Amino acid sequence: MDKFEKPAEFKIIGLIFFGRPPNIAILDCYLKKNLVTNGGFLDEVHFVVNTDRKQDIKYLDKLVKTDKLYEKVILPELGYNNVWKYSVEPEHMYIKIDDDMVFFDEYAIANIVYTKLDRPDSFNVIANLVNSPETGWLHYHFGAIHSYLPELSPPAEKPSAAALGPKAWRASALPTWNETGEMSFPVTMDKPDDGTVLEADRPEAPPFKGHRWLPLPEPRRAQIYKTPMAKSEYNAYGPDWKSWALAAQVHYSLLENIENDQLQLYRYGTSSPSSSQGVWDTAFGRMNINFMAIWGKDVLDNVPFEGPDDEHELSVNIPTKLNRPVLVNTHAVAAHYSFRTQHELYDTDLLSRYRAYANEMICTKDNQIPIPKNG
Repeated sequence: MDKFEKPAEFKIIGLIFFGRPPNIAILDCYLKKNLVTNGGFLDEVHFVVNTDRKQDIKYLDKLVKTDKLYEKVILPELGYNNVWKYSVEPEHMYIKIDDDMVFFDEYAIANIVYTKLDRPDSFNVIANLVNSPETGWLHYHFGAIHSYLPELSPPAEKPSAAALGPKAWRASALPTWNETGEMSFPVTMDKPDDGTVLEADRPEAPPFKGHRWLPLPEPRRAQIYKTPMAKSEYNAYGPDWKSWALAAQVHYSLLENIENDQLQLYRYGTSSPSSSQGVWDTAFGRMNINFMAIWGKDVLDNVPFEGPDDEHELSVNIPTKLNRPVLVNTHAVAAHYSFRTQHELYDTDLLSRYRAYANEMICTKDNQIPIPKNG
């Protein structure tokens, strides 16, 4: 964290909406790396229990014992309104982080904190989210997304450990896509948005569990218009939100960009005084709040929310009413794994890849993420 000096005048608290243990094992390494005790910006991390699953709560009880700066927050009643009402104090800055964030770059927290300080008129500052409808469309048109398609059947020969397995994450180790037939993969938009999973026999369903997405070979790599991402829309409820296939493509593209040190592909927007950050004003359009900096006072001055949708309240309704912009710091790249409409993403090997990257590059030797029995 040499690039930024942590502000000393107030606490910065990570606020984690907890409920999914398989994902939070990855996030745990990033959180620990960003604690003040490790040179980061987080004075504390509060895990707000927004689930009634006893097994998940038992997992959290063990997790909070792993660091003195971790704290468990119990709500009087579940629900996003109550998370905000009972979990914040006015004088602190909060970094709200969803429990299925699977990557964020070294200076992501520092960048959104400094932008929040540079722009006190802002209501909140959000990271540049990978797998988000609005930013996804922008990433596609700025060239951050690459041409990938899913392998349609298991490999005929055993792949190398670098190409598939618990230590595999580098795109350069993947074979190129060489399926016969038409070079495309269908994208569905008629699936309910309640978490319903596609039937296995539908052409838009995952080919098989644990499958990979593979880069298109040259010269066909330029034909990104034949891949799912070509269906991207600047639409909060469009294909980028509904389609697991678009999500898979943006995640594999991110891993390629990480390996090639090309996170600058995601940057756009105007500059901010502290560090020439790319800042984009969302113009009061709906924006995902999976990774966000906000003052506790600004939350408490506006709870209870008018409706149950905290994302709409914090990115559209309240900022519009107060005429205070919602900003995105595009240098703060952060990957959100999936929406409820993208459950099929768990049939890829992406979680294994993000786990492998974290174990190699983020986690300490004493805090390696256990590899599940199924790899």
